[in-house]
Amino acid sequence: MNQPEAGLIRRCLAGDEKAYRELVEMYQPRIYSLSLRMLRRAEDAQDVTQETFVRMFRALDRYDPARPFAAWLFSIASRLSIDHLRRRKHQPIPLTQRDRDDDEYTIEIEDPGLRPDEVTSRGEEEDRTRALIDSLPPHYRIVVLLRHQQDLSYEEIAVALHLPLGTVKARIHRARALLKERIEKKP
Repeated sequence: MNQPEAGLIRRCLAGDEKAYRELVEMYQPRIYSLSLRMLRRAEDAQDVTQETFVRMFRALDRYDPARPFAAWLFSIASRLSIDHLRRRKHQPIPLTQRDRDDDEYTIEIEDPGLRPDEVTSRGEEEDRTRALIDSLPPHYRIVVLLRHQQDLSYEEIAVALHLPLGTVKARIHRARALLKERIEKKP
């Protein structure tokens, strides 16, 4: 952990609200970006980002300074994002309609989420790469995003996700293999 970060954490623990705001400002863009890439909905990503910082504040006294702070914070955001995906998986979407008598009624359809074939990959190569990463199953997507978007080491990812180091390496390897396979299939 770097010195300014350590000082901010000490100040937060002492009840300094300004230090808490500084920590939020320091990490909010990265947490939001990770959540948005996982959840694919801005509103959900904002909710998860906010909840991440609420939980950070509540659990800051249990944070182990011997471990990287960013990894600890990303572990909170990752778990919340995955939990959100699980809850959302089969959640119906209500659609309010009006019939001829101008009475409202609701139709509920199941939210199927985005399938890989629904993700458009037109445009620049970067957009195509994002689409391919977004099509990965969540357990592969999260390790790829933490490694390549957030620049966490394998060890930091293992800490953040509470996984053995070998599992992290295997998931990254498998995710890369899937990406390579999908790139070769698409013209």
